[in-house]
Amino acid sequence: MFVHSVAGPDGFNVFFYQMCWDIIREDVVEAVKDFLSGTSLPIGVTATSIALIPKVKNPSQWSECQPISLCNTSKILTKLINDRLKLILIAFTYCSKSKRLCTQRLIGDNILLAQEVMHSLSANKKDWNVALKLDMAKAYDRVDWAFLEDRIFRYID
Repeated sequence: MFVHSVAGPDGFNVFFYQMCWDIIREDVVEAVKDFLSGTSLPIGVTATSIALIPKVKNPSQWSECQPISLCNTSKILTKLINDRLKLILIAFTYCSKSKRLCTQRLIGDNILLAQEVMHSLSANKKDWNVALKLDMAKAYDRVDWAFLEDRIFRYID
């Protein structure tokens, strides 16, 4: 996370968390443990501000903007979950020939690799096979923006 990023609704940016870590560490770690064990986080902690960053010059539609969450809590939790999943999924992401982690692979390479893997899975019917598909589309790219605008304007009126 960028050290001098914009502060979230709590008023604190990443720099604050880094500088005060010795003081807040136990509380943050305990809150994260509670969250990972299924406890809901307090509403004040999960509050967020959303900024719309234009994807194009002079945007005229919602789809031409990228929403950015300004919530440090979700960033911390997402980073933690990401780091833990990375350790689990590392076995599935090694390059087969060099036995090293493939982090610089292009998306087109992944599509071809997925086709090859699925072909080999269907050809090997003796053993049990598992395939995991992750949707790479962004949620805001699938929103019916006309419907959303209509609801927003009805709420305002």
